[in-house]
Amino acid sequence: MRRKRLASLALAAVMTASVVLAGCGQGETTQAPASSGTEPAAAGTESGTEAGTEAAASQGAAPVVSHDTEMTIEIYDKAANYQGIQAGWFGKVLKDKFNIQLNIIAPQVSGDANSLYQTRSASGNLGDIVIIDNSEMQDCVEAGLIMDIGDIIGSYENLTKYKEQIDLFNGTMSGVEAGSVYAIPCNMNSNGPTAFVGTEVASAPRVPWDLYEGLGCPELKTTDDLLNMLKDMQDKYPTNAAGDKAFAITMWKDWDGTSIENANLLTNWFGQQVKESVLLGNDNTIMPLTDKNGGYYKALKFFFKANQMGLVDPDAATQDWTTACDSKMKQKRVYLFWYNWQNGFWNTPEHGQNRENYMYVPVEELNFFQTADSYYGDGRVWGVGSQVDEEKKLRIMELLDWLASPEGLTYQHNSLEGFIYTVNDDGTYTLTKEGQDRFTGDLQVPEELGGGSWSDGNNQINQWIVGSAEMNPVTGEYFEANLWSSTIEMNQTATINEWSEKFGAKNEVEYMRNKGQLGMVANVNIPLGSDSTDIALVRSQCKSVVCDASWRMVFAADEAQFDQMWDDMCTQLEGFGWNDLVAFDTEKYQAVIDARKAAE
Repeated sequence: MRRKRLASLALAAVMTASVVLAGCGQGETTQAPASSGTEPAAAGTESGTEAGTEAAASQGAAPVVSHDTEMTIEIYDKAANYQGIQAGWFGKVLKDKFNIQLNIIAPQVSGDANSLYQTRSASGNLGDIVIIDNSEMQDCVEAGLIMDIGDIIGSYENLTKYKEQIDLFNGTMSGVEAGSVYAIPCNMNSNGPTAFVGTEVASAPRVPWDLYEGLGCPELKTTDDLLNMLKDMQDKYPTNAAGDKAFAITMWKDWDGTSIENANLLTNWFGQQVKESVLLGNDNTIMPLTDKNGGYYKALKFFFKANQMGLVDPDAATQDWTTACDSKMKQKRVYLFWYNWQNGFWNTPEHGQNRENYMYVPVEELNFFQTADSYYGDGRVWGVGSQVDEEKKLRIMELLDWLASPEGLTYQHNSLEGFIYTVNDDGTYTLTKEGQDRFTGDLQVPEELGGGSWSDGNNQINQWIVGSAEMNPVTGEYFEANLWSSTIEMNQTATINEWSEKFGAKNEVEYMRNKGQLGMVANVNIPLGSDSTDIALVRSQCKSVVCDASWRMVFAADEAQFDQMWDDMCTQLEGFGWNDLVAFDTEKYQAVIDARKAAE
């Protein structure tokens, strides 16, 4: 019953906001999913499973489709880092099971994402499947680019498990009639809007344990202490084991949006989340991105100080993500990680036993912003293109339902049985040696399983209808491999044991909770409207100013120049209408704050 009450409260808040915010700016953006640390809510499964099963039964079984003809399905995918035909092992799974191939259209690797979106939208055919931001979905529905699947979705039992979340999202979109379904939220789960089920937050400082211990595990009270420790680490360990030059910090530019992404994630350390021109606090406050008391300024100042100390990779301002990942992070040439999933590029049981894994280093002054697992979705949505014919529509629906099924989720989150994981006598899973190393090197897949490298053949859609925080009914454990009992046992290495003994906690989430440093906010997923023409122009101009100035500030010659650059940026922004943009975004994101309060 509590879940129903939370959903109704959130719906009330969102519906109120949607009236006020009709036609307003971009929706919430997707972050890399966080691993976190409490058991899921036990109550309130009726609407997620039992009611969903009833609804499916009332509409009958899903239509049977023929797989005799190979079909190419085109996906316009805002989350993708790859463009082209899905190949490799996941491509083989889709070919063998459905006789389909996926042609991925990836705006962020196209060279001009906005132009691609506008051109394809103007043609009337954005894609057979689209994966876009919430606010873009509102625009696409109004433009007739998305198909209403409300008449058929109830026949698909795996999608119907998430009926509450799907109905809530569609019910809060402007102009969508009751019973219509245009959008399926990304990364849903059935744990409840305040559950958090992993062991790591999205962003926190993490360094190699052997190097940190080699410095005597210094106590860190401030981020200046963290920088001093990193300076000592870089001085004492100037290269990796292969003799390649190492730096405390590396960065990359190709993920930047309305501000620079690397600084956005560090803003989480100071209890805030960047949302376009404003900062949302884990204390439910909103302030401008340009407030000197805010986390964005503090993050830029952190990077500036790091560069002054010689800690920033000189390639940071010019390299892309692939270069930073493959030639730096995977080679232990970077000593500070701040995304939780960066650990996967190095951490393995073998490295852990050698005391080399990256681990969280506590910094007393920090107050971490963290959203709960994405029960309602994570800021992006799936839709079916309005131009697909009936045959393609049914094959797409079959695919979407499978992607939300235990089998489909196992492939997406756990990969290939026998190669990446094995099944234990009790039905749970254990990662193989290949599974442990799948993110850290060039793992080759046997030809009979699809061939090529595992990474190239991995699911290039890079989005999921259901996230890894969901419970796998087959195993009784989460799809997230780091939360399997076998993985937890496997990871009880020298690194973990020494870290736990030093800090008196099983993992970083437990430590943060014990120290009162974890500012958790409820998960909400709200369809916010689009920018007006005037606001869109202001945002575009301000985006360029913020990103350009932010990068220059990181590499400023001295503190006086840093401060002057910040002041000049603020003055230039005001000339472009920044204050109007902040007022607009403050009103827009107040709906997010209200919905979070309602869901708590």
